[in-house]
Amino acid sequence: MKTLKLAIALVSVFLMQVACEKQNESVTPVSQQDPNAPKGDVRLSITDAPIDDSSVSAAFVTITEVRFDGKVYDAFKGPKTVNLLQLQNGNSLSLGDGKFQTGSFSKLTLVLDYAKDASGNAPGCYVQKTDGSKEALAISGNARQEIEITAKQFDITQNGVTDLMIDFDLRKSIKEMNANSKKSYAFVTYGELQSSIRLVNKNTTGEIVGKIDNYNASTNGQVVVYVYKKGTFNQSTEVKGQGESGVTFKNAVTSAKVDGSGNFKAAFLEEGDYELHFASNKSTTGAIIDFSTFLNLNSNIALNSIAVKSNTQVSLSLSIKGLIGL
Repeated sequence: MKTLKLAIALVSVFLMQVACEKQNESVTPVSQQDPNAPKGDVRLSITDAPIDDSSVSAAFVTITEVRFDGKVYDAFKGPKTVNLLQLQNGNSLSLGDGKFQTGSFSKLTLVLDYAKDASGNAPGCYVQKTDGSKEALAISGNARQEIEITAKQFDITQNGVTDLMIDFDLRKSIKEMNANSKKSYAFVTYGELQSSIRLVNKNTTGEIVGKIDNYNASTNGQVVVYVYKKGTFNQSTEVKGQGESGVTFKNAVTSAKVDGSGNFKAAFLEEGDYELHFASNKSTTGAIIDFSTFLNLNSNIALNSIAVKSNTQVSLSLSIKGLIGL
């Protein structure tokens, strides 16, 4: 009897070990790249457009994996927790520099960890307020761990370097919630989160920089520059919250804050024609969206038709003529 009990115990231990091994295998990412395929060099970085809330000093997301068309980008070593608010005005952070199989690709997948950061601490995605407090980013009902972004086709070749940039637009991806007079934050819906992230090939982008000579934040308010594809801005709809999360300026390609000296930079813009709109927030409450006016500006270049070329910088010299009410 003792021998039989011992045998059963040993079999149970063996089955538990097999189950654990299979469970571990199921959560261990396996590269789907063809090991025999030729490889090219790929650099991947991430940047951000600002969040419109003065009470937020940092915003963190934890990325565990990156894929191109479903194939794992091995040069990214996750998990990595990124403070997106440090990556504005053309600043960026490298997510990897390594080999990837050659071919044409059009999809980027970011795998996020909402529960814990790169050090294993909770939460994995959160905002930090100016008072030092940390608040987890709440998850919308249809949120997913994997965010798949459809991009313009990019090619990876054996003899070239493909330099990719992820623009994670915080302003579009995070919404403010108020419950019982307590302000909190959450990610927008899955579809809205998809549209708040874009992937571009840095080698085909340019930038717009500018300075508003007579800008004064105390009288003109905090100004955000919204960049649109030429002819796509509709004031009556863009200033109103659109979609389930009420995203304003929803169709802007990107945005940039004007600093205290009147300077701004809109970076990583794909070649094409753009128009700029300068909105002022005079609220003292720190609300995410509380824009009440647009700036009426003199400019050395027409703000409704700005041609951006690859690897070039367009420089604007501006001055404020007045304000335009919404």
